[in-house]
Amino acid sequence: MKQRFTSHSTFKLERMYRASLERVFAAWSERSAKARWFQPAEEFEFRVGGREFSRGGPPGGPVYTFEAYYQEIVPQERIVYTYSLDQDEIRISVSIVTVEFIPTLDGIKLIFTEQGTFIDGHDTPEQREQGTKEMLEQLEKSLGEGTADNLEILTQRVFDTPRNLVYQAWTQPELLAQWWGPTGFTNTFHTFDLRPGGIWEFTMHGPNGAAYPNRSVFRKISPECIELRHDSKPHFILTAMFDEVDGGTKLTFRQTFETEVEYNKLKPICEEANEQNLDRLGALLKKLSE
Repeated sequence: MKQRFTSHSTFKLERMYRASLERVFAAWSERSAKARWFQPAEEFEFRVGGREFSRGGPPGGPVYTFEAYYQEIVPQERIVYTYSLDQDEIRISVSIVTVEFIPTLDGIKLIFTEQGTFIDGHDTPEQREQGTKEMLEQLEKSLGEGTADNLEILTQRVFDTPRNLVYQAWTQPELLAQWWGPTGFTNTFHTFDLRPGGIWEFTMHGPNGAAYPNRSVFRKISPECIELRHDSKPHFILTAMFDEVDGGTKLTFRQTFETEVEYNKLKPICEEANEQNLDRLGALLKKLSE
């Protein structure tokens, strides 16, 4: 069958963000910040010639593979990259993108220009433009306009442990059960289906004997990122990012709540509990490394 191409189709989108230039640029240039609004990357090298690679898609649906290479980076001014997009094993497009950051009196104007070749009708410029509009809306939400720090609790810790061992502590239920939860809590796991769309059901047992049923759904799983949706009350999205640093692992632990009421009520509790949680993880990693 003769291939049908839409060659050099171009669209340009402009959007205003009421945030600092440093913060908007960081949303594109820092791995953990970008993962808040874009598919978390399995590989992320933000440098000229660097590669960004990610795979994902809806549960039970096709897998989309994004592979980009950075062609030009002018800090806080411009990013130029080329990328291909595959649906399962089929290449559906190849594009070049320019992202410009322009300070104004009202905030940062972002100009997104994409020149794409869309292959065999698997995608169209109109669909891609609409998808990009939705993507830039997610970026706006990640910047937290009009919310209390985007209703997010952020905890970070660097462990003197290889990333693969930290990842095992999160993905092997017999290890996870040993450290999950604040000081004094224990766990009984009922279901642990580690895959996008898989269920994790367990009961946390408090030091006073109280039982706390928990149910979560895994959304994204990779050695670089685990994301889940906590379906039991309180509702939140939990994202754990694993970055290799100087022979160890930097863990970024983000907990994003649905409502400002829940966020304000639970922030003082969760901030301390999350630190205790990572203390317990650190103790387990030390034991596993001996």
